Amino acid sequence: MSYGSGRFKVKAHDLGNGHMEVSGVERVDWKELEWTPGQIQDHLDMLAEAENEDTDKRARALAIAANRAKTRVRKLCKAMGADTLMTLTYKSNQTDQELCKKHLKEFVRRVRRVIPDFRAVCGFEEQKRGAWHVHMATVKLPSSLKASNGVLVKSFNVLRAIWRSVTKEHGGNVDVSARKRHSQRSAARIAAYLSKYITKAFEDGEKWSNRWTKFGDVTLPAPVDLGEFESIGEAMKNAALCYLSGRVDTMHMSRWGDWFYFAFEGGPDTGGHHEPVY
Repeated sequence: MSYGSGRFKVKAHDLGNGHMEVSGVERVDWKELEWTPGQIQDHLDMLAEAENEDTDKRARALAIAANRAKTRVRKLCKAMGADTLMTLTYKSNQTDQELCKKHLKEFVRRVRRVIPDFRAVCGFEEQKRGAWHVHMATVKLPSSLKASNGVLVKSFNVLRAIWRSVTKEHGGNVDVSARKRHSQRSAARIAAYLSKYITKAFEDGEKWSNRWTKFGDVTLPAPVDLGEFESIGEAMKNAALCYLSGRVDTMHMSRWGDWFYFAFEGGPDTGGHHEPVY
């Protein structure tokens, strides 16, 4: 039998670029019980009944997978320091997701001819009309690029021309939204925006299909174990001490009080980076 111990294990994950995530989970203790034959049979009956709940099992498994993917995407965006959000769309009603993925891969290959260190984290969304488009978080796009004739043109125009050269008869368009100084569209905001489409993709997508992808190397450092604390209050106090400046971007606690999560983000006046205190 398992029961909450009241003690909380806390981990901190410094993602760089001024982003820190700290989480605490109540430790679960297990106790062996002496069951009567009747209790054992009741438990076996319960397990047999659960075996018939395949639909609920699949739904729970899908929710877990969606949450893991969302967490991964969020952390990658923060670690990358994403400051630009792009949306790649089709003018035609292009409903083939696999074709969309092929177009995206070719788009990135051609973009790297003009931006060799191009990196991105991408999510796929199906519009109401059935057409696919791509939401892409990236970083440090130059304001201008050289066209094939050597003339400097706005990077937006080059990216749009590349996407259209890939999509051909389907027609393509690119919307670019870059972070401006003191803008609220920080890496955390971009990560949250992209993550919601990951969850939607798991709800709407085909079984086993990839709901997101990334291009380029983005290193996620390992989280640091901060230890175990006697109560949720002590755990949250020590979690807050990890980040002495900046602001709390997100804070969640489970309705049962058995886990909590803080996301911290550095302020714009310091370039978005502070040193954590472990």
